[in-house]
Amino acid sequence: MKKKQRPSFLLALAIISFFIAALQGWIYYSSYDPFFKFLLVLQNGINAFAFKATVTIKDVVAFISANPSLKNRCVGYAYCIAVFTAPYCTASFVYKFLERMLRFMVGFRKGGKEGHILIFGYNADVKFMIANSKGNLNKRFRIHIITAEAIDNEEVYRLNKAGFTVHNVDMLKMSEEDLREELDKMCASKAVNVILFEESSIRNFSLLQLFRLNESDSSYKVRLMPGAKVSCRCEEEGISRLVSTYYDKIAGTEAYYDLELISMPEMQIRRMYSDHPLHKIYEGTDTLLKDRTVHLLVAGLGEMGSQAVLQAMNLGVVHEQNKIIIDVYDSDIRDKMQHFIRQFGVGVFDFEDSSMTLKSDVADGVLTVNFISADARHRDFYAAIRERERKLPYTYAVITFENVDLSVDCAMQVAEIFGYDGIGAPVLIRMDADRRLASYISSEHDAFADVGIIDDRSCVIDLNMIISRELDKRAKNYNHIYNNIAIISGDTDSGAGPEGDSEREWNNIRLFKRSSSKAAACHDEVKDMILPALASECNVNLDEKLEELFGEEGKLMVYHAGAWRMNGTEDEVLKKMCEDSFAYALASLEHRRWCLYMASIGWSCGERNDRFRKNPCLVTQEKLMETKPDMCKYDLLSLMARYKGKKKK
Repeated sequence: MKKKQRPSFLLALAIISFFIAALQGWIYYSSYDPFFKFLLVLQNGINAFAFKATVTIKDVVAFISANPSLKNRCVGYAYCIAVFTAPYCTASFVYKFLERMLRFMVGFRKGGKEGHILIFGYNADVKFMIANSKGNLNKRFRIHIITAEAIDNEEVYRLNKAGFTVHNVDMLKMSEEDLREELDKMCASKAVNVILFEESSIRNFSLLQLFRLNESDSSYKVRLMPGAKVSCRCEEEGISRLVSTYYDKIAGTEAYYDLELISMPEMQIRRMYSDHPLHKIYEGTDTLLKDRTVHLLVAGLGEMGSQAVLQAMNLGVVHEQNKIIIDVYDSDIRDKMQHFIRQFGVGVFDFEDSSMTLKSDVADGVLTVNFISADARHRDFYAAIRERERKLPYTYAVITFENVDLSVDCAMQVAEIFGYDGIGAPVLIRMDADRRLASYISSEHDAFADVGIIDDRSCVIDLNMIISRELDKRAKNYNHIYNNIAIISGDTDSGAGPEGDSEREWNNIRLFKRSSSKAAACHDEVKDMILPALASECNVNLDEKLEELFGEEGKLMVYHAGAWRMNGTEDEVLKKMCEDSFAYALASLEHRRWCLYMASIGWSCGERNDRFRKNPCLVTQEKLMETKPDMCKYDLLSLMARYKGKKKK
């Protein structure tokens, strides 16, 4: 029975029960005076609902035996049933009243919270997410868990005690009216974060469509509050593109919420490169940036191995010319290679039987990915590693095999090879299935001295991290600067928008542009290492150079009236940038990083077309200055953001 029909059913049952009790009383007390007869009938009806009817079943049986007419029998039998249905109605109404009182009290107690967080799905990953949450999130926010899976009462009680509200419903099977009622119970319109974390990506996409996308979207959907963010788990490439297409169809108009696509392997590898930097081997050395070659070993080309390769294409850039060489080993390399390379655009890479190399006209420097067919259980696997390591020492290794025994054996032998040759390169190992062993490896300083652990899902999934806006803030800042660079002309005020418009600007752009800004924000950790080294190579003081370029009288840019404005014409600024070795080197490496990132997500050079992933700026720095000189200034965004950040501090 549907919930909306239950109150009507109880009311009808109560009326029928009272009518039958009254009719039985009228027959039973037929010989009494009319006034007392009315009072006795009323008393019997009320007592029937109070769990103690005046006319008992025993009285009815005796009355029917003495007066065995058809009318007396029918009414008597119905009354015997009503004696039980009437108390049931009373109990149901009392329960409903207490439930509403409790809900009112809970709502009143939680009314002062900052907002609501909706989590769809209750699986192992969501349990880890909740368990890993730090601080007092459940005190700051009212957190709702919505799941179609059955949860036992003890688990519900535990969650309620911890401050979580559980809704055990299947939102996708509800009628439009029931759906609206259920979403109102969750206070969905007041949600600051919606986390779609069902195991099925397509189910998450269906749940996403419950929320109103923009002004022209269906009004029956729920509109989230301004500034809300939806995090949608989506690990299949095809579904990811489907979700992107759905969201990007409104590009140019303001979206009612910010959307982020979440992939667990992507999060794990991002955390890995953050905790164990890709360029760690060069820390504390005086190696020139152009000579800081990235030679990455990736064992296993599954989802995690693929992410290790793709993110290295963005994070591996420290100079416009530093080499990035990635060797991928797998026993089933041919099939996995074909699956891996299908995501890249046409005309971006030169493909051979066992390698892919970025074309020289797409970006500066060298980027090569080699695919080696080798089984980690065989000796040939390590022979191939030794051979390639002798030609060019490895600087980083990622072991991503699912098999724990194979991973540990491989990591130990690779670390031994690196140690024997005196390299000391970090070796990161996947350890999803055995946290006890992972803890031992992390604390062992002898056999596993250079081996680190790739955090598994139970460590990476953190509610604080998902709802955190730190990376988003930096990405939105980059996007805001990009949108608000204006050419200064005399004393004319800039038409740029204020900083408060960054949220609106962010919600007006496509997902790939947001991803591009986030990739730039992720590279900030690498720039923390690059900038001091670059300043040293150029023999300049970093703070003084930033002031010279972007200060109150900056020779390239000046911050005024809420926007960065060029100090001169496009040609003048470009000329001054090229004459400044520090600014040119940073702009060149940033342009190369952008090109490699765009190549990693399937873009290619061509006339601007977002639908077909074409962009005319996927060219070398020299070519860009010839064909699109007006775009060169955008490669200084990271320096502008850094200068402004220092000024705020």
